[in-house]
Amino acid sequence: MTGAAPVSHAMAEFCLDATWQGLPEQVRAEAVRALVNWMACAVGGARTALADAAVQGVVAMEPEGRTPVVGRSERVGLASSAMLACINSSAHTFDDTHLATITHPTGPVAAAAFAAAHALATSGKPVAGSDLLASMMLGMELECRLSNAIAANGGSNLGWYMTGLSGGVGSAAAVGRLLGLSRAQMISALGLAASQACGLRATHGSMAITFVPGVAARSGVASAYMAAAGFTCSDHAIDGRNGLLQVLSATADAKRITDGLGVEYEVLRNAYKPYPCGIVIHPAIDACLRIAREQGVASEKIQRIDLRVHADAINLTWRKLPSNDLDAQVSLYHWVAASLVCGEAGVAQGERRWVFDERVRALQEITHVVVDPTLRDNQAVVAVQLHDGSTVSATTENAIGSVTNPMTGQQLTEKFEGLVMPALGAERSRALLRFCETMPSAGNAADVFALTQQGKHT
Repeated sequence: MTGAAPVSHAMAEFCLDATWQGLPEQVRAEAVRALVNWMACAVGGARTALADAAVQGVVAMEPEGRTPVVGRSERVGLASSAMLACINSSAHTFDDTHLATITHPTGPVAAAAFAAAHALATSGKPVAGSDLLASMMLGMELECRLSNAIAANGGSNLGWYMTGLSGGVGSAAAVGRLLGLSRAQMISALGLAASQACGLRATHGSMAITFVPGVAARSGVASAYMAAAGFTCSDHAIDGRNGLLQVLSATADAKRITDGLGVEYEVLRNAYKPYPCGIVIHPAIDACLRIAREQGVASEKIQRIDLRVHADAINLTWRKLPSNDLDAQVSLYHWVAASLVCGEAGVAQGERRWVFDERVRALQEITHVVVDPTLRDNQAVVAVQLHDGSTVSATTENAIGSVTNPMTGQQLTEKFEGLVMPALGAERSRALLRFCETMPSAGNAADVFALTQQGKHT
């Protein structure tokens, strides 16, 4: 609309004016669930080869850093701490997903917020747990709404890695709120983050699948701190001429950001993953696990596998014979085969030994996939033809972990324990879980860092 204020004005006002107690009860409850899920992923991913490589690269550049990294013993610069924590939380592709846009909202925002909380606590200004959670959820809300605006009317290219496009803006909002930015400073912070938006899905299948959200976390921190120091940016960087929305998509719709802002919460459409792989694979995994577990089909009896899936499943996870474990994270074929062979779909099934297991590779070869336009993104149909001529099938109507069938509190706890206990042990794992679950009453959110340390990494 001609003469309308830039969208960044409404975004800044929303983020700065909202309070923890003013958020709907459901949003506050979801903040704790999001934190538990993210912390599990961050600590569980901190021991991976890609986390080691990322830390070593950053430490080589920043040997005198002061900010800890969730799940690690090293200290780095403030912005790099956010980047590395987000990389850790993305390592197993086990992070949450805003299904409408395939954005992973919590990673960049939580990592940035905790890094800032540590810096503030060090300077004598500890951040209460409720303030941390409020900033996190408000940043995530803007991130999801910006993703909706980019993806409006199907005009955005599927090759864009959406978390890299919107995650920096959400992170800047969260950190800017913790820093107490003025309205004008927040507008600049959002614009600075928008100007750094990036991310290509060509990074999938490599360590860089984690780098894109990590860069979003880092850019959000930098944007907020620079804005706090008086570094300004155009207020049209998001929705103005040659702004983020116009550049990315001819059909982008800025109203998707502001319509219902503060009344309807897009972050409630966020989902947590029960399996460590692309969420579009999950409906097929559900069906395959029922075939393996409930119907008792042994993999050596299978002659052919036919899948009917939503278009996103094959468009995003098309790799038939993945070449490594990172490739397998985004391979529909791998997880169908591994689920049928193992009767499980956990972190272990994504590791190299299963990627190159002869039985898994054999099933990948005989798997055939077609797109069924009648299926929703939380549905799939799997039919397995056996050597004796019979066929066994299973249909997923409502995948576990989708918005309409969310993971229960018990399932989230089990996920947390499965990821964190191998790193911290049972006692420390339980202490970290209690701290996360009681974060709304915590006096200093940054106390979480001490609970996640695993000892020296080399």
